[in-house]
Amino acid sequence: MFVITNLAWGQETTEESRNTETTNPSSLSLGALKISPQNEITLDGKLDENIWKNARIATDFTQRIPNDGAPASEKTEVQVVYSNDALYVGIRAFDSAMDSVAATLFRKDGAAYSDWVYVSIDSYSDNRTSFNFAVNPRGVQKDILIFNDSNEDKRWDAVWETKTTILENSWVAELRIPLSQLRFDTDKTEQSWGINFQRRLARKEEISFWSPTPQDASGLVSLYGELTGIKELPKINRLEITPYASSDLTKAPGDDKNPYYNANDWNGSIGADIKYSLTPDLTLTGTINPDFGQVEADPAVINLSAFETFFPEQRPFFLEGTDIFEFGRTKTHNTFGNPLVFYSRRIGRRPQGNASNSGIDPQYTDVPSQTTIASAAKLSGKTDNGFSLGILNAFTLREKAQFQTTTNTDGSVSVEPPTNYFVGRVKQDFDGGQTTVGAYGSAVNRSIRADYLSQSLHNSAYIAGLDFEHSWKDREWILSGTLSGISVNGSKEAIAATQRSSARYYNRVDADYLSVDPNKTNLSGYAGELSIGKFGGDHWRGSLTYSTVSPGYEVNDIGFENRADYHALSYFLSYQESSPELFRFYKLWAFAGHGWNYGGDLINNYYRTGAFFQLKNLWSFNYNAGFNGKSYLDRLSRGGPVAERAKDWNFNININSDQTRKVSFNIGTSHRSDVSGEFDHSYWTGLEIRPATFIQLSISPQFSIEKDTDQYVTSSEDPSAQNTYGNRYVFADIDKSTLSTSIRLDWTFTPSISLQTYVRPFITSGNFYNYKEFTAPYDYKFAVYGEDRGVIQKNNDVYTVDPDGAGTAPSFTFEEQDFNFKSIQTNAVFRWEYQPGSIFYLVWQQDQSHKSVHNDFRLGRDIKRLFDTKPTTVFLLKFSYWFGS
Repeated sequence: MFVITNLAWGQETTEESRNTETTNPSSLSLGALKISPQNEITLDGKLDENIWKNARIATDFTQRIPNDGAPASEKTEVQVVYSNDALYVGIRAFDSAMDSVAATLFRKDGAAYSDWVYVSIDSYSDNRTSFNFAVNPRGVQKDILIFNDSNEDKRWDAVWETKTTILENSWVAELRIPLSQLRFDTDKTEQSWGINFQRRLARKEEISFWSPTPQDASGLVSLYGELTGIKELPKINRLEITPYASSDLTKAPGDDKNPYYNANDWNGSIGADIKYSLTPDLTLTGTINPDFGQVEADPAVINLSAFETFFPEQRPFFLEGTDIFEFGRTKTHNTFGNPLVFYSRRIGRRPQGNASNSGIDPQYTDVPSQTTIASAAKLSGKTDNGFSLGILNAFTLREKAQFQTTTNTDGSVSVEPPTNYFVGRVKQDFDGGQTTVGAYGSAVNRSIRADYLSQSLHNSAYIAGLDFEHSWKDREWILSGTLSGISVNGSKEAIAATQRSSARYYNRVDADYLSVDPNKTNLSGYAGELSIGKFGGDHWRGSLTYSTVSPGYEVNDIGFENRADYHALSYFLSYQESSPELFRFYKLWAFAGHGWNYGGDLINNYYRTGAFFQLKNLWSFNYNAGFNGKSYLDRLSRGGPVAERAKDWNFNININSDQTRKVSFNIGTSHRSDVSGEFDHSYWTGLEIRPATFIQLSISPQFSIEKDTDQYVTSSEDPSAQNTYGNRYVFADIDKSTLSTSIRLDWTFTPSISLQTYVRPFITSGNFYNYKEFTAPYDYKFAVYGEDRGVIQKNNDVYTVDPDGAGTAPSFTFEEQDFNFKSIQTNAVFRWEYQPGSIFYLVWQQDQSHKSVHNDFRLGRDIKRLFDTKPTTVFLLKFSYWFGS
């Protein structure tokens, strides 16, 4: 292995002195030259200034994939120079087949078939964090933040510049990275940063590094080489201000009699994002009246469960730099999945109240679609001694719904109170990042005036916790743990509703360890997880994890939680081979988990195995198979008695063609069936087409058919139902069919000008039948109405059930459950980054949806009815301008 020895600041060398020297790979270092004021660099991708002739060269890259440890198949040379305000990196990527270089044009931070070169800088020098800047032959940029040595945050966004040129025997990239985009200690006279360079050769699916990074390594940043020679940098007072202005027009169908309906609804907004370096280590990021109109809409779903649907965060302010707030989960290969303590979509959520719940019977209402975020700010950074700090605070305004009653009385009612959200996170590294200890805290405080809101919303919610991580043997082994507690406070009605929620069901009729206390005004609980795992080494990986969440643990005010009340033990074992004879790579794995509620019921008991194989022709396939052993369902009857889970079997398989081709595809299927007759069959495929270097088309259809034998419908109180604790729990069989397709077309004109389009049709139908009653706790037995017991009749989409015919049991009713829903969402975004950090958006969004009582799936009929539906259309213009250095 070769190393570039240190070069004193300002020293000039002859061409011969630029040769590298053989030394220990662990001491790889590269000296940087300083640019004199009279010899400024012109960013043009040519590297023809004199300083490039004198700068030291990093070369002799080593493969990670496919031939781990072998020399890179193509030569790469990298040089680094700097000024008082920026780091300049020059890269020459030589290639023996320049006509095969993957020079695809697409939007910044996009994913496409392409060659790449990466510059990775650990300016904290903590062996855990790095700022990564990548560019392809056409000048497309990508920036990534790596934290915890190997975790990637692709949402991090920096402002930097690059120019590229394609020559006869190489392509050249010249990068200008403002020092304001890095984090380092400016009090130091001389900087010493971790650094690495990476090259990705698309046609060979080859990845190589300057500082060797073998496949069996558990980390990335800890393997970097060293960048030296950067001296006497001036103090950097980073200030970035990005004001914006936007205007949107919404055209939607509606009722002309509705006083709040406007066929053409215009809105305008202004705001700003601010970044300021309070110290060299701490950065304040703020936003005033943020606008997220360019963000894609959430996909359509039909949720038949008692649990909330999780949608990922897509808003830029809450995406960038939030890695430091991660808390509550350990380093493991397999876990039951503890609640997410910070779910930023709670901030600015859809208002939780409505006029009907306030005791008003409105004829027309106008309810805001989201809560206004008046302001939000983040303070984050990491000191030279390994101390990390993250603070986020956001304030949302009171939201009111306008209403008009049947007597033409107008009014307004609060639907969301003013709320302050606070999240704080600290971490301290020890022993060069081998050990980390941290703490977390969050607070939600609401100012509730409306009495009806106080019956459902908490006045306050607090979370506090500690975590740690310790690694040894070059991070091959990691021990990690976390422990947190919560306290939520509110009215008796709000806390009673929390006790009855689907996350815990304190009202479960057969749980002697749970009960609803109607006088409580506080709920508290705890959660923890402990893991030990092997994450590096030649072949074997594995982990063992214990998780626990007490029944009273509740984080949904600022987090995401579908389930409390469990202990779980999860384990995982895998074997991988990076240089096999028959394959390019393969990996085999097996994992399992067992969970119990706090009453001792076994609620999870699964076993899985699987494998991944990549062939030498770059095709790949993977499979998973498993079964669920005997266990119990304590959520099936939604507060009713526990039922036995029907044993099931499942498998899935997926095949991928060579992704380096202009046309590639994947195809897969999954299947599940159980002893009760339930089944799920899904089929999917994906097609990727690159008709030109600037056009990408992807089509991903999926079809599924499903039969459930235990779909919950309702419950009815009946003292005579003694086997089920004085209630009748009604279920049904359901046949469900779903077809969805995602279609994306990206047309990129230049690295800074692009048009992205997205279309997602979605059709689903559900047929409910065999309405029945659960009869035996801790068993899986039902009695079908009209066959096994009682009488059931339907009249005008309402079912009436007499559960014992001529007996004394009271009758009850419920509505028809069948559904047929279809929608099509279309999104087109024109994006022009007219100068670094300054962006113009033109957005068109359209949403059509239709719901009917049909319970069958007929593609032609459903598509026709969908397109007969009038759409909701949104046009948006947004202009932002970046002021900074």
